[in-house]
Amino acid sequence: MYKIGFLTSEETTNGTHTNCLKKKGWEVTLIKKANPIEGETQFDAILIHEDDMATTCGWLIELTQKIKVPIYLLSKEDDSHANVVYLQLGGEICFSSKIDPEEFLITLNNLLARVTVNKQQVKVGNHLKKDNSGLDSDFVLVPNNLAVIIDGEEEISLTRKEFQAMEILYNNPGRAISYEEFKETLWESETDIEDKNYRIANTVFHLRSKIEQNTTKPRFIKTVRSKGYMFKVR
Repeated sequence: MYKIGFLTSEETTNGTHTNCLKKKGWEVTLIKKANPIEGETQFDAILIHEDDMATTCGWLIELTQKIKVPIYLLSKEDDSHANVVYLQLGGEICFSSKIDPEEFLITLNNLLARVTVNKQQVKVGNHLKKDNSGLDSDFVLVPNNLAVIIDGEEEISLTRKEFQAMEILYNNPGRAISYEEFKETLWESETDIEDKNYRIANTVFHLRSKIEQNTTKPRFIKTVRSKGYMFKVR
C-alpha cells in the first residue's frame, strides 16, 4: 500500500478520509506543522489538510521547492478561488472535504498507480541507457503493462507470449536465441512440443508486425538462419 505524509494544523491523522485510507492498509504519517519537510522522501505523496489560505499557500511554496512527490489538498472550505491559487502553486488536485471517503480512496489510488507506472518507465529507460549501451536507447520495455515504448512514442501493447519473447531477446542483445531456448521459457509447462518452432515463428511474426516499421528490413529483431532470432545492437 501507499505511504502518505499528512500535513495538518491538527495533532492527529484521524479524520473521515484519512481513516478510510488507514482501514485499507495505507500508511498515513503526520508531518509536523513546524517542520513540514522532515521525512518527506519516504512518502509516495503529500496530503495537505487545508488551514487558512495564507498558511496553506506557505506550505505549498515550501514543499514544491524541496520535494518531487505529488501534493494533494483536502479543502475545508471548498473555495474555488482558493483552489485555483493552490493549483497554481503546485498542488496536483484539490479534493473537497465533502467527497465520499470511498471515492476519495479510489481516486487517490488511481492517481498514485499512474505515478508508479511512470516512475517504472523512467527507471527502465535509465537502466537501458546505463547498462545496455550497445542497444538502441529508444527501445524501452514496460513489464507492468506488457508493452514497449519505441522512440518515446505511445506504448505498444503485446500479448503475454509476445512480451516474454521480446524480453528474452532484449536481455540477450547481440546473441542468437535458439528455438530451443524459446521453447524452454515460453512453453516449459507443456508436454506436447510438436510444432513449437512454428509457434515461435508465429509469435515473432506478430511481434514484428507491432514493433517494426518495415518487417522486411527489421530494426530490432533479426532472423538468424537455422538458429533462431537476435535482438540487434546499434
